[in-house]
Amino acid sequence: MAYIKEIRELPSDPIGGASGEKSFYNVQFLGKRNAPEFPYTVANEVVATQIGLALGLNLPTVLTFTTGGTTVALVQMIDRDPNMHAGPPATALALKDYLEQHAEEVHGAIVFDLFVANNDRAFGPQRRNLLLDEHRRLLLYDHGNACYYRPRPAARIQAGVPRLEAVAKNLAALFDMDHKGSHYREFLTDWSLVKQWCERIKALPDFLIRAAVNRIPPQLSQPDVFERERLAEFLLARRIYLFDHILRGKKYFSGLPRRKGGAR
Repeated sequence: MAYIKEIRELPSDPIGGASGEKSFYNVQFLGKRNAPEFPYTVANEVVATQIGLALGLNLPTVLTFTTGGTTVALVQMIDRDPNMHAGPPATALALKDYLEQHAEEVHGAIVFDLFVANNDRAFGPQRRNLLLDEHRRLLLYDHGNACYYRPRPAARIQAGVPRLEAVAKNLAALFDMDHKGSHYREFLTDWSLVKQWCERIKALPDFLIRAAVNRIPPQLSQPDVFERERLAEFLLARRIYLFDHILRGKKYFSGLPRRKGGAR
């Protein structure tokens, strides 16, 4: 199905001012909300997007809006590269070509997901949640399963703070959806680029990470005050040890070569 994005200028009298002429627009968004089986969707979308943008990655804008007592994460609709409209294998080939020619950006996307504990990225002809936008830039979207994740009783995964603690303890806690056979992590192939992006994440200032968490709408009951503070603590600590986590978890990244002498 073809993706449709719509930005419409509204008819109005010209608006003046010291910064020049202005006008009003309607912009299309996709709304995502919390549900019993997805209790942290809004928070996950807001925090992950804010951090991804700060790192210089290409993510759609996410706003929040409350109507009728329900708070929604509004994800801006973005036009796709024409090749993304075609069915497989055309779209898969377009992404494969991009991956081969934009190694730095691809490594940044994967390391970013490892940082915000997002296990729901996929690259393949049938399932994916990354694409090329109209300017042929890699666009990362769908972060509802980052950070606090969601409850998965069948896999004995408890969402919220327990999930953060599990990921902090063991990188393998991120990979509970590997049975889907999605392709993604193997596209880490260059240790120098992994290190480069881990250093960029490590340089994120405390105030920026706390500001990202503080963008979670205060009226949401989940996460509560305690959970918000624990997420901030998780991210502040994770930016420091992320490279070592990846290094110790080398077996999960089939595309990364063995490091000579174990040098860091």
